[in-house]
Formats: sequence, C-alpha cells, structure tokens
Amino acid sequence: MKVFGVEANHIIEELPEFIEFIKNETRLSELQKNIFLFEKKEDAQFAQSALMDAALFEDFSLLYYIINGEKGETFDDFGIESKSGFYLFSELLCAFVISGGVKENIQMAKYQFQEHLVFTGKEDNVKPMYFAELHLKELIIGIANAYDIQVSFLDLDK
Repeated sequence: MKVFGVEANHIIEELPEFIEFIKNETRLSELQKNIFLFEKKEDAQFAQSALMDAALFEDFSLLYYIINGEKGETFDDFGIESKSGFYLFSELLCAFVISGGVKENIQMAKYQFQEHLVFTGKEDNVKPMYFAELHLKELIIGIANAYDIQVSFLDLDK
C-alpha cells in the first residue's frame, strides 16, 4: 500500500499545537518523529501547504507500507519502522519478486541477494517482496541471470 509522507522541520517537536492542528484537519495515519504519514494525497497536500506557510516544510515522499517483514542492514537509511509496520521510501528503492526458476537456484540467488537487500516483505500467502537500493537494480538482474532464475520488478508508484 502506498502512503504519502510529509516531513517537517525538527522544530515541529516544539510546537505540539501545530501537530494537533494537522491531526484535527486531516486523516493522519501516523506521525513518526517529524514525518506525517497519510493514506490520502489530499491530506498530505494540506499538511504540506500548512507546513510551507509556517516555514516548517522539509520534504514530500511516497512510501510503501508493509505490515510484516525483515529489515536488512541498511533499512534505517531507506525506511521507518513503526508499531504497526514498516514504511519504505519508494523513490529510493526497487522492489521485486522471484517469479521463476529451479528451487535450488532460487535458494542460492536468495543468499546472493541477501547482502544487498534493504527489506524483505513477508505477507501471509503472498510471495516475498524484496527491496534493494534503486541503483542496484542491474546487479539484481545480473544475480538472477547468473542463477538462471526470473525476477519481476514492481512499480511502487501504483
């Protein structure tokens, strides 16, 4: 599921009344540190506008939300962990699933992928979804080709 993130300047932590204003005027999904997370783009745009008017706006991001999974070593550079799940900055990552290949080859490729993964999404009854840094997409394709398996990349913007 995609989520919209609106990052405020860290000064926002000293302005609880401003945080309450945004909570009251939008359908805020979650607040993680100084990032407001919304399911609806309109709510995110409202928060962005309010923060810009107050000179507190830092960044607008599209994030991918997953309930269950396993963090890689570099997760903290590309995602946010909350009590309810994980948020991944989609513009920094590529996502893929393993779509074919011999079982043994798939397992060997997974070992190779592991050192490059930011996150592995593990939802019930769904193939694992792997997230790697965007600039490593060609490396992922190379590993898949070396082990004669197929990977399918996902469009995180949809």
